[in-house]
Amino acid sequence: MMKRLNKEIIFGGVILGAYALWAIVWLLTKGAAFDPGSMIEHELVAPFNSGYFMGTDVHGRSLFEVLSVGLLYTFTLSLTVSFFSCAFGIIIGYMSALNIRFVSEFMDLATNLIFIFPSILLAILVMSFSGASTTGLILCLIFTSWPGYARIARGETMRVMNLGFVESARAIGVSQTRLFLKSILPSILPVITIHFVLGLSGVIISEASLGFLGLGASDYSWGAILSMAKVVLLEAPHVVIVTSILMTGLIISLNLFSDGLRDALDPKLKK
Repeated sequence: MMKRLNKEIIFGGVILGAYALWAIVWLLTKGAAFDPGSMIEHELVAPFNSGYFMGTDVHGRSLFEVLSVGLLYTFTLSLTVSFFSCAFGIIIGYMSALNIRFVSEFMDLATNLIFIFPSILLAILVMSFSGASTTGLILCLIFTSWPGYARIARGETMRVMNLGFVESARAIGVSQTRLFLKSILPSILPVITIHFVLGLSGVIISEASLGFLGLGASDYSWGAILSMAKVVLLEAPHVVIVTSILMTGLIISLNLFSDGLRDALDPKLKK
């Protein structure tokens, strides 16, 4: 069990680390505002030709540069969305576990409404009204992501509140805020962390889907690149192949890493 677990964490972590290193090196060397140059005479150059490692896209831009900007954008957006979704979900889930009537009713209604419909359809609906902006996209993805964190936070909070050390702290009059920060939050963080890592891949897929449909906030979204490449699929398949392989590798690495974390950190599995 432990041997298989370690392989999942190590294999997923190595691949994920390679993507993170790629994004960090690109940020330090080129900056976040880098704009790949367009040379129409170099349109759809195949990989390893004319000095282009991954070839070029339909605008004659280096596919490596375009995907690098897209990777940095993907990491920034997915981490931002997951962080705020996680924070909001933990707060709502904790307050719901305390049986605060309004909060519990709001959470039940909101989660049921969001889970009834596929998240991608809700995201398309929200983006259709908010327009293609980074702020709108972030708010849209947070709106569809926080209920999952809230449900897990509520369930784990209710489990932890029945433990002896928490009941003892409540008996001696520890305030709810101190109890949450010192006892409950550290106890639920392992399970929340697993969902956070797994949630990153969900955000990446949702963002890429919106970009593919033309509802993204950046021309360098990997989904937008795939949408552009489908027009020249037969003429220059390398754009779709390279982008798809890189996106698949990133999502698989996140899933493997989260599976390994689940086996290592989930107290239910430890038992």
